[in-house]
Amino acid sequence: MNNQTNRTQLLKAVKSAVNAASFAPTKGRVTEAKAMVRDLMTYLDSLESAKPNASKKRKRKQKSGKATAATKVADKQEKAFHGKADGVVTPSTKKPKASVEAARKSAEAVSRHTGAESRAKRKAEMLLESVATPDVTSHADRIVDLEAKVEALLALQAMGHDVTRSAEVLFSDLPFDPTC
Repeated sequence: MNNQTNRTQLLKAVKSAVNAASFAPTKGRVTEAKAMVRDLMTYLDSLESAKPNASKKRKRKQKSGKATAATKVADKQEKAFHGKADGVVTPSTKKPKASVEAARKSAEAVSRHTGAESRAKRKAEMLLESVATPDVTSHADRIVDLEAKVEALLALQAMGHDVTRSAEVLFSDLPFDPTC
């Protein structure tokens, strides 16, 4: 404490002596200011430098304290969700092979369970009913039928109907049933 008092008194004395010499310079005031500055320099030379390692303070680790209720609940939920590890997982040397038959059976079971199979059957039946099946069964009958259709188109063209450039063709305008 005494060292600090000397330092502050010395600084005050140097300040007042320098100010007095600056604002009202006389030979005595200038020599007094120089003497005070010398005293300050000797004081600074007498100081010992501090050791670099001694001044370092170790940082304290922050204490974690008690867990809050919310933290406890979150920890319990996480533990319940993740559970404990069973152990080290070692990869198998055998590669699993896909079974097409098992996959097909599984897919059929799923479609039966969800009702997709019955919906698909109903949709197929409705499509079959909506599309008229031609009575022509043999290859020769189909050729004869196609030739008749071509002749009908040529007849329409001869009558002046523009078959190739027309954007719309009504089924009622055709002399044959185009759905066959």
